[in-house]
Amino acid sequence: MTAENIISMLKEISDNGTKKYPVTDFGGVFIFRLTFFDKIPNDVANKLIKLNLPDEVIELLSCTNGLNLFEDEFQGMELGGPVCKIYSGQEILNRYQESIDKDLIPILLFRDYGEMCINIKRYKQKKDYLTYPGMEMDKCFKYTFLKWLEMFIVANGNAFWEWNF
Repeated sequence: MTAENIISMLKEISDNGTKKYPVTDFGGVFIFRLTFFDKIPNDVANKLIKLNLPDEVIELLSCTNGLNLFEDEFQGMELGGPVCKIYSGQEILNRYQESIDKDLIPILLFRDYGEMCINIKRYKQKKDYLTYPGMEMDKCFKYTFLKWLEMFIVANGNAFWEWNF
């Protein structure tokens, strides 16, 4: 699935981010919302291309410059912002500039877990490159960024990689 397909599907489900929708999860029915943004400015996209970010990340940002996934509420009470905040292009550049390890490019914040990054060194070596969030950042998913995003959406914003099958 392409970034454009994923964003198009999410926009359809959420009526362009204006409609909240219920999801049954552990503990009850939660109401979710999605927030989309304008596409990434060309100058910022060019800076990200120079960092050698995967094309699929830049493709996603060309559809929506950042994305708030699963902004949730339970019984009318908001629960602390989006479960997953995919950074805008400028936020990626800012977070990378602030980071100590220049092999890691922060691309999103996963609430209650921490940041996930593109391990650019591993990406250039054609190895698994999308880090686990937070304290497990030394491990990488066996999925591309878009495949991880697709699975995360199907899992309704849950940490599917922690499930025991």
